Amino acid sequence: MAIGTPAGRRRSHGRAGAGAGRSASAGRSAAASGRLAGLSALRHGARPANTLWLPITAAVGVLLLLLWYAMSQSPAGDAESAAPVASALGEAGGPGAAAPSAMPTVPPPPSNGCDTGRSLPAGVTTETVPVSGADRQYVLAVPQGGGAGSPLPLVLNLHDQAQSAPELEQYTQMTDSGTRAGYAVVSPVGAASRWNFTRSAEVGPDDVLFVGTMLNDLTVRMCLDPQRVFLSGFSDGADMALGLACALPDRFAAVVTVASSRLPDDCPAPRASLLELHGTEDPVAPWDGGGPPRAAPYAGLVAQPVVSRADRYARSLGCGGEHQESRDFTNVIRTAWTSCPQGRDVGVLAMQGGGHTWPGAADRPELGRTVPNLSATVVAMAFFAGHPADGRTVTGGSGTGGGNGSGGGGSTGGASGGSGAAPQPTGAGPAQPPAAPGTPGAPPAPSAPPGGTSEPTPGTSASPTPVVPATTPAPPAGTTTPGQGADGDT
Repeated sequence: MAIGTPAGRRRSHGRAGAGAGRSASAGRSAAASGRLAGLSALRHGARPANTLWLPITAAVGVLLLLLWYAMSQSPAGDAESAAPVASALGEAGGPGAAAPSAMPTVPPPPSNGCDTGRSLPAGVTTETVPVSGADRQYVLAVPQGGGAGSPLPLVLNLHDQAQSAPELEQYTQMTDSGTRAGYAVVSPVGAASRWNFTRSAEVGPDDVLFVGTMLNDLTVRMCLDPQRVFLSGFSDGADMALGLACALPDRFAAVVTVASSRLPDDCPAPRASLLELHGTEDPVAPWDGGGPPRAAPYAGLVAQPVVSRADRYARSLGCGGEHQESRDFTNVIRTAWTSCPQGRDVGVLAMQGGGHTWPGAADRPELGRTVPNLSATVVAMAFFAGHPADGRTVTGGSGTGGGNGSGGGGSTGGASGGSGAAPQPTGAGPAQPPAAPGTPGAPPAPSAPPGGTSEPTPGTSASPTPVVPATTPAPPAGTTTPGQGADGDT
């Protein structure tokens, strides 16, 4: 605030003032003219302005300053003056910035239908569940014999972008295989046929909240085994599966992903075992990462390298960074992380020459080569059977395969007992799925459904499926003989 008039301020510096009678033109004259006008005024008896009014003006100014300072320190003044500062800090992302809007929290699991005696009839239905004011859909398949009091394992199978639930089932046969093995299988439907694995409002609604709400809905309405809830997914569905394993670590026991591309940057404490199947010639999610950036709403995202991504997950799980490779078949190289917590495994099966495809499924030439002698569906079901959340594992077994066929290999961990010959099919189904963790040479017992049906038999693979060892490292060299590729690839 200015104190006094301009003339007064000049007088405070010791200049003789012109007095109240100075004209406007005299005020605009040079400093010499001003001094002459002041002398003339004194000669005519004008009272010097700085002998009385200057102290009064200064005192008034000091009082006004004190009043302004007192008002500025009031609570109301604090709130009003702090608002622009806080706003500026918020825009700049400083310590005073408002926290970003938190994602909705998924409520804890409710009372299980096993406790309340509730169950759902066998069959395939399309269900809806309200999530944040919108109805979300999922396709549910309940196996025969899954009545009240019989806890069912559950598999969630997640589709790719622009892929419907029926198209996913036609491609993977996961629902058919799972229900025949005694699992309930659910295929959630992404909004606009895509998944918000980035948890960004630009992509769509929060799909972590959707899946968590759906699981709660199913838990109330049917008898589920909370220790045997599993995830599988293809491409973007695989990325969503990884996001769910990180965001809801207490809800899933094991995850099998095919052709995934990204693990969330924030994945501090996952608990699920993980197996990734990935083609080394994947044109969409390259093995070494990179590839063309994606378009909106995933603008700028590129694939992460497969092994480094799995290594980051393994370290978060508590496995440590040690891992080793072994060639199970000519066209399959297995990387397994060691020193994992009890009952947990992390591994990668590299499909040599494979593209952005589901191994053992129908050919999709536009996405690269499909490895024919390995069924990702059979591998996934065997991995789930050996990795419940409570650490129980399947050991021993008869060694018979799914469907009508016999096992496609011996207990050596190779494709055909190390003989070098391709296994000969003796039935329509694929050969025996992988051995359980901790028993590299022993195939697991089939996961029998309530009706006694043997391990699932996907109908999409045109070739027999040889034995696929678990992610647990194979015995030291010299104790087993690696099998040869069933299709003769090198």
